[in-house]
Amino acid sequence: MNKDVIYIDVEDDITAIISKVKASKEKIVALVPPKRIGVLQSAVNLRLLSRTATNSHKRLVIITNNHALMTLAASAELPVARNLQSKPEIAPIAALEVDDGEDVIDGNDLPVGEHARQAEDPVDSIAAASTGAASQLAQPPKPGESRKPRAKGGPKVPNFNTFRKKMVIGIGVGALLIAFLVWATVFAPRATIVVSAKTSNSSVNAKVAISDKLSTDASKDSIKATRALKSEKKTIDFPATGSKNVGEKAKGSVRFSTNSISNLGTTIPAGTSLTSASGVVFVTDSAVTITITNYQNAPTTVTAAEQGAKYNAATGQMTGAPNGISATLTDPTSGGTDKVVKVVTAADVQKAKESLVEAESNNVESQLKSQLKGAKVIPGSYRVDYTDVKSSPDIGAESESGNAVLSATVVYGLYGLTEAELGRYLDAYLKKQLNGSTSQRVYDNGKEKAEFQDVSNTADGAQLTLIATAKIGPKLAEADIEKQALGRKSGEIQEAMQSIQNVENVEVKYFPFWVSSVPNDEKKVNVQFKVDGE
Repeated sequence: MNKDVIYIDVEDDITAIISKVKASKEKIVALVPPKRIGVLQSAVNLRLLSRTATNSHKRLVIITNNHALMTLAASAELPVARNLQSKPEIAPIAALEVDDGEDVIDGNDLPVGEHARQAEDPVDSIAAASTGAASQLAQPPKPGESRKPRAKGGPKVPNFNTFRKKMVIGIGVGALLIAFLVWATVFAPRATIVVSAKTSNSSVNAKVAISDKLSTDASKDSIKATRALKSEKKTIDFPATGSKNVGEKAKGSVRFSTNSISNLGTTIPAGTSLTSASGVVFVTDSAVTITITNYQNAPTTVTAAEQGAKYNAATGQMTGAPNGISATLTDPTSGGTDKVVKVVTAADVQKAKESLVEAESNNVESQLKSQLKGAKVIPGSYRVDYTDVKSSPDIGAESESGNAVLSATVVYGLYGLTEAELGRYLDAYLKKQLNGSTSQRVYDNGKEKAEFQDVSNTADGAQLTLIATAKIGPKLAEADIEKQALGRKSGEIQEAMQSIQNVENVEVKYFPFWVSSVPNDEKKVNVQFKVDGE
């Protein structure tokens, strides 16, 4: 059967030896003490070792040649062996030597005078004694002299009550001492491990899309936003600044001709634009086809592209006909007149829309910010949208009075990001940066001081650049540290922990003061973390 050999160091105390015995995985444990037996010279410590071995279901053997230690081990019923190859046995306890003659009085050894004294007549002795006693009682004591009681003769009888009290006190003190030792070695030991670590900065610079219609997804660089809204219907009067000529359009006749047979069958469609020598544009009123019978004169009418007298009196050749075909006005154009009126333009409507919210925009933005409590407001995401926009008259229509009325539903909007959604995105973003590292983790994702730059509104939300600074440090698990520290001394724990990146210091505190190693019970180990001094 295998055995575990434990070499005891001179500096080891009884708790350290007990911990080593408990930690052994073998059923037979051999203890090899140093030349100076130190802590093992106590019978109480050996009894504690014997009880520990019994409770742990282990056979404990002490390897020694020291006669005193062998005797102490025998009193604790611990077997000993002279070396690791010898057969263990319980050493015999030396028998007590009884000196029967010390307390026996031999009459032959008494002095002769004593025999002679005892041989006197007992009656005379009693009489003499009575006479002496009577004379002493008859004589009063001298002034200033106290009378001493006469000591009684014969052997002194021991006081068994006093002996019994002393024995009970001794047993009580011994029980308290044993209880204290058990408490001090088994129940009292505690250890606190304080791990001090530092973090390093990790920058976040991501271009993301935000909207209340999106979901938070780091792989798609999108964050679900919260949108504050306010809408109201408004109307406003505005001047029509546009002008339009609503007079009559000039008209005329044109003929098409060609000298190429290849152009026969060519059709000039209605709406073909023809430009006169003076630069005015006319449009054909109907389609005309070049045939063998009209290739020299294929007539149609034209109408000016716009109203106005400037289109009158146009003559001569016109450009714009198909290649190889010529177009000529047969008569001067006529019938164009001028009539300029005020009309509503698109610019007029846009200016009126802006005027709808110009006076109260700042006030509305403050109201929207108050709706985004618990969310970080996105500066630059404030926007104003318009629905059901109607201009009376419509854009391009004549305004007889020179004024118009604009009605619209104005929708004010402002975006914000809740800490939950922002934190969810940053956590996922930083997880990708850690790239599966098992020794590092995120201590602060930077959401509290996150900033938003380059904000631009989109149709359904906004685009922005998210700037944040995260704190990354060592990944420390309390349960793992507790397991690694069981039964170890301070130096071993510090050496193991300080090999982890960003761990600055490890301090091990023991209680009570005589404890020198971490107990083998996780419930008696407390782990505390200090990150960046906090």
